[in-house]
Amino acid sequence: MFLVVLLFNAAGLGFVVYNFFSSLQTNAFGSPFMNGFTTISSFTNQTSVLLFIFSFVFVFYPNNSLLKNERFLVFCMTYTLFTFLTGGIFQNLVDQTANRTNFSRASLASGIFLQIVNPIVFIFCGYLRFVFNPIKKIRGYSKFILPGMIYPIIYMIYVLTIPLVYKTPDNVVYSVYGNYTNVITNRTMAITIGVLMTFVYFPGSFIFIIFFIRRFNDHYYRVAQIRARLGLKSK
Repeated sequence: MFLVVLLFNAAGLGFVVYNFFSSLQTNAFGSPFMNGFTTISSFTNQTSVLLFIFSFVFVFYPNNSLLKNERFLVFCMTYTLFTFLTGGIFQNLVDQTANRTNFSRASLASGIFLQIVNPIVFIFCGYLRFVFNPIKKIRGYSKFILPGMIYPIIYMIYVLTIPLVYKTPDNVVYSVYGNYTNVITNRTMAITIGVLMTFVYFPGSFIFIIFFIRRFNDHYYRVAQIRARLGLKSK
């Protein structure tokens, strides 16, 4: 199953590479370094790379310590859910349809794949992993949430500080999520959104993901145990 996911994630990695080199050619931020940096610093692109790393390790190195206790899987599912909900491709499609902007087909394809297709496939197969191969016990919420929050906290710091240190060549403040995270022009709103998304949304997402993982895992683990006992009795 995760071999199929690996193929999807490999395609996603290809789109990330495309986005990087495309940014170097458009020169939207005044220098090749900043064009590439803003692309690499995208949460969508970073998460897509994480998904590829997970699926690659899962397929080729199933006993690797990265996969221990299912934490890496839960992290990836939670992060890519954020990408699905906040990636912005839906607004881009609306703007394109209304002729308010003009995105290239490759750019739209990249957005659709990285922000819609890849997250849906990964989360769906992530749950199927506990259907077909349930484990005895899923660890407590804190075992996932505390280490899983390191990345979102670091990213929040980046999002809220980059407007303070960088402007585009035409003297426009660079903000990862536009006005929503622009601490120069909307400081209160930006800080509020950053704090809420980091310390309310992400813990809530972890709880949501883990809750259903537990439901799936516990149910199918009991089913597997019953089938195993029935199999022993029939011998």
